[in-house]
Amino acid sequence: MSTSEDSLSSSTARSGDLERLLVGAADLPKAGLDDFTELASPSSDEDPPPMTGPTPEGTALLNRAFNDKPAREVRTSFASTDSSIVVDEGVSEREAGGAAVWMAEMREVYALCAAWTISFGDQEIPVQVVDPADDPSKPLQVEQRFGDEALMRTMLAGPVGQQAQITTLLVRDGDRALELTFRSLATEPGTPEATRLDLAMSKFLELAPAKFLAPPFAG
Repeated sequence: MSTSEDSLSSSTARSGDLERLLVGAADLPKAGLDDFTELASPSSDEDPPPMTGPTPEGTALLNRAFNDKPAREVRTSFASTDSSIVVDEGVSEREAGGAAVWMAEMREVYALCAAWTISFGDQEIPVQVVDPADDPSKPLQVEQRFGDEALMRTMLAGPVGQQAQITTLLVRDGDRALELTFRSLATEPGTPEATRLDLAMSKFLELAPAKFLAPPFAG
C-alpha cells in the first residue's frame, strides 16, 4: 500500500471512530425518542452564509468562528414525526489545542455579539441571542455537566412572528468537540409545543453528550 493510501486508510479509520460517538437510529428508542427519525447525513463541507455583527470586530469574529474547519468531522440529523423539531449533531476533531481555541472564540462571539444578521442573497435574517439573558443559571448548570468545557446558548432568528428558535450546545473533550443544535419555531412558555420541545431537548442532552464522552472503543 502506498503512503497516500496509508494516509487515506488512517483518516477513514479515525472518521469511523468519530462516527461511533454520534447518536444513531438504534439509540433513539432506548432514550425515549422513538418519535424522531434519523435523516440523511448533512454535508460538512458547505460554508455558512456571511454574517454581520454589531461592529467590524464582531463581524470578523463571527465569520472566523462559524467558518472554522476541523481536521475531521462527521454529522447527522434527526426530525420529529411532524418535522416541527430538527436536531443536528456533529462530532469533530481538531489539531492539538485547536478545539480549545475554537471554544474560546465561540465564547467571545456570544460575549461581543448579542445580535447579528445572516445574509442569504438579498435577504438579511436577524439573529438575537436570548439565553442565558433570561435565566443565567439554567444554561450554566447544563454547561457544568459535560466534558472539559461546554457552552449552551439559545437564539431567535427571523422576523417577529416568524422566528425560529435555535439552541446550541457545544462540548469539548480534549481536541474533540460535539455540536448539538435544536431548531424549531419559537414557542411560548407553558404551551404544549414548548413542553414537547423541552422534553425532546432534555432527552437528547442526556443521550448525545453521554455517548460523545464515552471511550471511543467502548462496546
